[in-house]
Amino acid sequence: MSCIPLQTADWDTNDETGLIRILKPKFKSNWAKKFLNPFVKGENFIIKLDELGTEVWKNCNGKNTVEDIGKLLGKKFGPEIEPIYDRLNKFIMQLFRSKFIELDCNESNQKN
Repeated sequence: MSCIPLQTADWDTNDETGLIRILKPKFKSNWAKKFLNPFVKGENFIIKLDELGTEVWKNCNGKNTVEDIGKLLGKKFGPEIEPIYDRLNKFIMQLFRSKFIELDCNESNQKN
């Protein structure tokens, strides 16, 4: 069974480096946003991804399976990122637990 990751978090690109920054709101409730945001710096926590994380994030598009993403990473970065799938699976699960992505792991995702 293959899972397909899909981004659910807001994000932007650092103009200087081209690396992705995931934006996680500091407060969820409207009350907290209204009354507490003026006392804190910025509305979001900013999670800065490195080059490898940026490439994974760009490919969490609801079309590529985790296996597809691993193949793309292997082509782009070569053997220096081995073991690809161990690292990729841990990162994907971290994104999922942080609610930055959703995972569609239906059996219909398997390619014939």
